[in-house]
Amino acid sequence: MNEFVVRLNNKIKNIKIIDDSTAEIDGVIVKYQSVNTDEKNILLKLNDKIFESSILSNSNGEVVLSINGVSILANIKSSLEEKAFQLISHSKNVDNSLIEIKSPMPGLVLKIKKQKGEAIKKGEAVLILEAMKMENEIKSPVDGTLKEMYVKEGTAIEKNIILFAVK
Repeated sequence: MNEFVVRLNNKIKNIKIIDDSTAEIDGVIVKYQSVNTDEKNILLKLNDKIFESSILSNSNGEVVLSINGVSILANIKSSLEEKAFQLISHSKNVDNSLIEIKSPMPGLVLKIKKQKGEAIKKGEAVLILEAMKMENEIKSPVDGTLKEMYVKEGTAIEKNIILFAVK
């Protein structure tokens, strides 16, 4: 079952896709059907109501939709992404907390871009991890100072190894 948290103009909706034609929206079972009329326009039927929708813009995880001519800002996350977002948001409110960033996958540390003691911004790359012949930037989830670097360039690492700590 696919589960999503959708913010529509800052109203939160919990959606579970049960099967190809059934969903649960905030605990209410609905029958749905969608037809893509082209790459940006969708006809959506929820129970017996039909909605004409189109994607006006899609960037940085935020989608601006037009539903029956009304513009709506939507932010769509999987339930897991929403839980991670909530944990990170709460950790921002706690001062002096050390946040340890773990490896999301096994790989090889190609390059360390920040040194211990340096100030770093949320979203700034701290190191480059090569996995399956692709270079992946491992970024800081928060603003802070790089308190510890636990790996060295050229080191092969496993998944869930602590890479660095930010405070």
